[in-house]
Amino acid sequence: MNTPVATRVSSVSPAVLEALTIGSLPDTQWDHEDDLCDCTYQRIGLWKNPYLAETLEVRMCCIWAELYKQFPDFVRTIPGYYNDNTKEWETKPWEWNGEAEMPRAIWYRYLAREQDRPLADIRAEYSNQRPPSGRSRIPLFVYDRGEWALIELNGKASSIG
Repeated sequence: MNTPVATRVSSVSPAVLEALTIGSLPDTQWDHEDDLCDCTYQRIGLWKNPYLAETLEVRMCCIWAELYKQFPDFVRTIPGYYNDNTKEWETKPWEWNGEAEMPRAIWYRYLAREQDRPLADIRAEYSNQRPPSGRSRIPLFVYDRGEWALIELNGKASSIG
């Protein structure tokens, strides 16, 4: 079943429309964390060649979303994260533990999942707030009496086996 172009275009951001109807150089650089579409996993394909003075940008996430609609028998969204370390499914979103500030696009999706609310509502409500800060970590590995230990210089320590 094909969706009319007019229906699909109405849900696309102005930056995406700009690139689709481009007649000049774009004002907006696409990035996989730019929050210019509603895709959960934003992925941008970028191929460029200075000898041709040409760049090809593709919002792969949006194309894949359209393909998923055409082939629903081959797509599944699993309500959990399979942790390869523990070999178990985790169904609760993790708290941010990165070293840098949480990317805004990921933060919005985290809040939408955590609060079971639409992404558009989260964007509107949290646009003036800051995402969680990162925590500085300087790891130090120590080998003591036949065992490795990870010591973070912020005071925490844990054995890594």
